[in-house]
Amino acid sequence: MTALEEQNEGPDAVIPWAPRLIMTGRIFRLPVQAAADVSPDLRADGFEVVDRRWAARDEAHFYYLRSPKQPGDYDISVGAGKTESKVTVQVRSLGDLRQPFEYNGAWWPRRWPLGKSWHSTKGRQTLQETPVSAVNEKTLDWWTSQDDVTLWRQLPPAEFARAHYVNVHQGCPHCGTAIFARHGGFYPWKHNHVPYDLKSECPNCGSVFPSNDLAANDFSSGDLVDDGFGYFDAEGHVYLFAAVCHRDLVSDYTSPVQALTARLRSGNFDAGIARQLGLLLLRWSAEEIYVAAAPQFRHGPSQEVEKAWDWGQPDWASQEDPIAALYRKGSLRYAIDIPGVGDALALAYDTIWPFVRSDDELVERARSLGLDLDGPQDAADLIEESLASLMQCSIDGAGLSNKPRISEGVLTVLRCLDRPDAGDVMEWLYDLGPDRLRVFATNNFTPDGVPPEASGGYNNTHTCGLFSLEYQLRELRQLWPDAYPLSLFPSQMADPRVGRILLAPYEIAMLGKLPFHFGDGGSSGVQGKLGDDVFLDPLNRRTLDRAVEYLEDSPAAEIRDASLKKKHRRLGNTVQDGVGIAILRTGERPERAAAGIVYGDAPWHRHMDLLDVQLYAFDHPFLSDLGYPQSWAHVENWEGNWATHNSVWAVVPDVKPLGLPFDTPWHYLKALAGRGRLVRTLFADGGVQVVEVEARRWAFDAERLRWFDPGVRYRRLVALVETDGEGVALIDLARISGGSEHWRICRGLEGSFDIDGDSPSLLPGTLAGAHVSRGDTGAIDHPDHGGLAWMDDVAALGEAATWRSAWSSSRDPGVSLDLHQLNTTPGTEVFTARATAVMGTPEESKYRYQPVAWKRRPAPESSSSTTTCIDLLFEPRTGEATVARAEAIGVDEGDSTASGVLLETRGGRRICLYWAPGGGSPDSETRFADGTVLEGSLAVVEGIRAIGVGACRLDQGGKRFSFPHPRQQGTVVALDRGACTVEIEGITRLAPGDRIVVNPAGRGHTYRIEEVTELGGGRHRLRLDVTSVLGRARIASADAVALELDFFIITRTGNLHQTRLEREADGAWQVIEEAVNADAYSTLLHLDHPLAPDAAAGEWVAAVDYVVGDPVLLEAVNHGAQRP
Repeated sequence: MTALEEQNEGPDAVIPWAPRLIMTGRIFRLPVQAAADVSPDLRADGFEVVDRRWAARDEAHFYYLRSPKQPGDYDISVGAGKTESKVTVQVRSLGDLRQPFEYNGAWWPRRWPLGKSWHSTKGRQTLQETPVSAVNEKTLDWWTSQDDVTLWRQLPPAEFARAHYVNVHQGCPHCGTAIFARHGGFYPWKHNHVPYDLKSECPNCGSVFPSNDLAANDFSSGDLVDDGFGYFDAEGHVYLFAAVCHRDLVSDYTSPVQALTARLRSGNFDAGIARQLGLLLLRWSAEEIYVAAAPQFRHGPSQEVEKAWDWGQPDWASQEDPIAALYRKGSLRYAIDIPGVGDALALAYDTIWPFVRSDDELVERARSLGLDLDGPQDAADLIEESLASLMQCSIDGAGLSNKPRISEGVLTVLRCLDRPDAGDVMEWLYDLGPDRLRVFATNNFTPDGVPPEASGGYNNTHTCGLFSLEYQLRELRQLWPDAYPLSLFPSQMADPRVGRILLAPYEIAMLGKLPFHFGDGGSSGVQGKLGDDVFLDPLNRRTLDRAVEYLEDSPAAEIRDASLKKKHRRLGNTVQDGVGIAILRTGERPERAAAGIVYGDAPWHRHMDLLDVQLYAFDHPFLSDLGYPQSWAHVENWEGNWATHNSVWAVVPDVKPLGLPFDTPWHYLKALAGRGRLVRTLFADGGVQVVEVEARRWAFDAERLRWFDPGVRYRRLVALVETDGEGVALIDLARISGGSEHWRICRGLEGSFDIDGDSPSLLPGTLAGAHVSRGDTGAIDHPDHGGLAWMDDVAALGEAATWRSAWSSSRDPGVSLDLHQLNTTPGTEVFTARATAVMGTPEESKYRYQPVAWKRRPAPESSSSTTTCIDLLFEPRTGEATVARAEAIGVDEGDSTASGVLLETRGGRRICLYWAPGGGSPDSETRFADGTVLEGSLAVVEGIRAIGVGACRLDQGGKRFSFPHPRQQGTVVALDRGACTVEIEGITRLAPGDRIVVNPAGRGHTYRIEEVTELGGGRHRLRLDVTSVLGRARIASADAVALELDFFIITRTGNLHQTRLEREADGAWQVIEEAVNADAYSTLLHLDHPLAPDAAAGEWVAAVDYVVGDPVLLEAVNHGAQRP
């Protein structure tokens, strides 16, 4: 028998997908695989054939069937030739699906409490203290003018697939990527959703898709058919027109719920509007309970790009672990939306609860629409069951949102349901849920109060959420004080960092108008002038009111007052060393110029922006982030890539990005770059503010589940210098070592770039190489070149050590950013290129940059030139330049990575900065080419005034400056973590405002001294600015030095390496050698020695920065005393 004969003996028609469980009277697509010339014999007694078509791409006949009106188990079979393919479909009524049943080892519907019939305990309205929202009159007018059939129909049946994006690669089938040019990457298409027609119009070319009329159950007409699962072009690209419409309609359905609720709560009660709101709630509730019992028709995983289904939606309930399979699959709405849906429905139901449970007309109108109800109380029960299903959706992990939205949503629903018997839900919230409320404030915020996401809206969700949680818990305790006591479910306000949490978003303000951008912050590639009336007000009034009420001895009242009056607060310089952000500012309120650098790391919505420097001045962005991505399809190689940031990078041949899929459980391991630490600051009067940081790349070994150091080191010094009048300059000195290829890149100001002197030499390809065309990431030599592959129109600038150039803004005439290259290591190549949005052609981009890139391949390790040095000076300006002269001061002897900078202004100011990053001790001597000798690390000289940090002496121009107490070392002899105090000995000169380093040879966090109390005997008590607790957890298991903790403490990029694990019961501690998060809920530790006595499961431990006996280091800012 030949292979062909064996293949032909297989069935001629196959049913590759069918619903396992479906509600009565529902339309679904049944695929039948068969040849085009085969006419399958479909036998589907009880089912109505609504439509059918042949799909050549799939080599399948598609039948569109309506399920029987009577419940039962029905067989569907197709025959062709001598073969038959058969499936059994369980058809059930809504009443059937409301009753608990078991399948595949789990209880269905997924409705709390599992496996039990619903009984209501609601005896009062519980959410009416919620502030009344403004009424959306346009939404209200349309919905209140519709008949019941239209209201009911506006929520599409759950069987229709839902998706976020039509197509983020090819764009429009007719005009291609031109749709992205002016209309965005995420949701560019135009729709008519009230009432819906399931059509999508391209805003660029006006084409309308699809050709069939899905709203009329037409699944087959025309050449551009989308039957709900996408239109496919000749090349096989999918366009999810209908699925996006269905997703929008489901998302939009809560808008009228909110509008009608707001109207009922803002005036006299209107029974007509209440009945319409009741119908909306009943419509949603029926569908919500349906997908709680038949999860095959849930939203499904969130996809970052358009992706076709494999015949139909997967049956999550039939998988090996059905509950684990529900992870992030959402419900009717997608996972992130679940708490918001709960909030809207709960408040709506609570508002009309007295009415629903007694109104017969509402029941009759719902019955006329096909909903089987026993009476008003059954209607109320149905709505409550849907709310309980939403709550279980979160408990199952199917709902997963930005922290702590899941907990907020569950608490809102729980309060609405008015349940005294939900202790298991509270225990889940505190110990098992995604937010782990027992340690939320401690583990979810850095010691300086910064959440673990992107600055702006993402982080503010955490901050506002913390105070919302406290409010919700207090309200729940008022309802049922004995059921949910404070002793079992403690306050969220107990951690000493809570006051810092309130301050943190205000401390990163740039010019008082926008936050320092970190990760997917709300930035934009377009660099326009900041509006005159823009005022950064990160936290809403409700959060500030709660903070004033809940916090004692905090600046909450002052912040609220400033917010109400739109009054800028004086910030000075900012150091948030827990998250790793430093911002330098001029002295005004608000400042005229600010420069920030990020040197830390965070797990969520993060970019590869380690050591990214941003500069804002004169109400303009000069060095800024691209911020939120144009599309998730490209963020890895563009907005989130290291190459689009004003930063440094080293390529390591064997270290490659993890390349995790969008829906990976390791979502906290994306966009890995590394982590740094603050080395020193020089903050002083006189118009020069300096910050120095160092960092290393970290990489993750996914097979061994461990972080490792690939040997890359970075060093960066940034100084904001006030020049003449309003002018400022930014000194930016960078050092790179390790790896095989060093890069320094800067997009600069949006606009053109012109260099003095020789004309650039044009080169083929992109910055990723002459052989790599724009966007051809498949041709790159290393995955780290992904961002470089999108930068074309390359030109080489030669290898001159010094030159001057400028970017001229394409947005604002007269706005420029001067760039002075002061010095580079020999062998450094310099290029310019074109950088535009990656969705579409460069000509279609909303922005166009001309970045400058420095590239060097370092010498072998045995050489003294393994470190690449790139010294730059920027001058942002809206008028004439104030910098007359900017030069590097070379090194004659000592630290080969050292550098000096001479800056002279047109007004006659002369400033010299001397930096020896490899100086080591304060008496390490470096001789500079101008004859200056520096003992130590850093000094700034202007005339007869010198300031040093970590330096003992400076000889310059015939003057000698000495700096007393350049580096003092001491020991922690006592501490009080709750009060953020330490007692130290060995340091004699201390003052508020100084920064001390704990464990300088280890993790090396710094703390600002807020208050000094002399205790005698060479001891001082210091009150520090932030707590030393990095996270708390219970021990889940212990095996000598290996511990598993039951809570998530951030370990990303070595965050806990060389910190201490302290047992809370007795203070026993050991050094954490390694730490890793194997999932989003636990922490694995490896200690240098076992805890003594032995660690045991259930014990509480804390990851802390320091313990008694640890060393501390102080390098205070010293004003040099001039000596003969």
